[in-house]
Amino acid sequence: MPAPNASSTSVSIPVTSIADAVEFLRTVGGFELRRIQPADSPREARLERDGTLVDLHIGTPTGARLVIERHPSDDSRPDDGDVEGPDGIVIRMTAPPCLVVPMIREETTVGDGDAVGAWHLGRADMEYRDLVPSRLGGAVIASHIRVRAAGPVPDYVHHHDVLFQLIFCRRGWVKVVYEDQGDPFVLQAGDCVTQPPGIRHRVLENSDGMEVVEIGYPAEHMTTVERTLKLPNGVNPDRRWHGQAFVRHDASNRSWTSLSLGVERSETGIRGATAGLADVDLVRIEPDSTLTLESVGANHPRLLFVVSGSAVVNVDGTRRDLAEGTTLSLRSEHRAEITARSVTTLLRIILDASQDPGYWRPIV
Repeated sequence: MPAPNASSTSVSIPVTSIADAVEFLRTVGGFELRRIQPADSPREARLERDGTLVDLHIGTPTGARLVIERHPSDDSRPDDGDVEGPDGIVIRMTAPPCLVVPMIREETTVGDGDAVGAWHLGRADMEYRDLVPSRLGGAVIASHIRVRAAGPVPDYVHHHDVLFQLIFCRRGWVKVVYEDQGDPFVLQAGDCVTQPPGIRHRVLENSDGMEVVEIGYPAEHMTTVERTLKLPNGVNPDRRWHGQAFVRHDASNRSWTSLSLGVERSETGIRGATAGLADVDLVRIEPDSTLTLESVGANHPRLLFVVSGSAVVNVDGTRRDLAEGTTLSLRSEHRAEITARSVTTLLRIILDASQDPGYWRPIV
């Protein structure tokens, strides 16, 4: 209930009978009566539920639809669906939105690179480029994002309802703050972080020409604004979000392990932090050296983004150029060879889509 001197906002509904409308909203909708006048023959009434105010007044009914999102534990109200009341008032009971994960449709494709890729303007003056236009059947989004001008970012504390999310800083830097990760820090070019499901975070500032690559699974998901938690909020290194740990991979401390002659790999720790849902690493290939990608288990799509350099990929006898900013999407059963023309660095992501989404997120 708002304080006596606080401002308030309400929905105004004209009705023919205050008593009938109040009874319907109370018994069916779970609203509470806050005020009514005059007592002997009411012409106005105010009710409230979950902070929403409804003002009833005598007038020509125009109808109204009130949507009530029920908590899963609330079994005191009617089942989901519409309940019609007097004067065209309809109460719709719905369950909270849940994460929907489309089935991944794997493909082997080579996207456009930096030179020819199509950009479009998104929110907060950010430019976006879709690295995998099909989004693998709507299941995975791979975005190349850039901001041309330096300065503060008009962001707010929020979180995403996802299975997996990766942010890789390709160029410039971006200042961010994450729940339970201490003070704000700067992601430099080559650094990456995961955003476990539900972790609160905020983007604070960016450099000129900042570019990041963002991978999200599923492609479409809910973003929720955080109304109470302020960041930074301290440090809790043992915190988990739906079984996932936060990962901050610092390029300045990166170590490389040889895979073959002229090919090195740098592991990020993301596979362990996500319990195997995603494996992310960087691969560096010297000129004229070849990275061989064998087939993998079914339903393990692979994305390889060319961070820098240029190469040629051979997939089942078909050769394609890989320029800077190009993304190779590779089906699980396909084998490929990538031969570098210059020193080439690849960001490689492998997703495990062999499990039902509920395996990774029991609440899905």
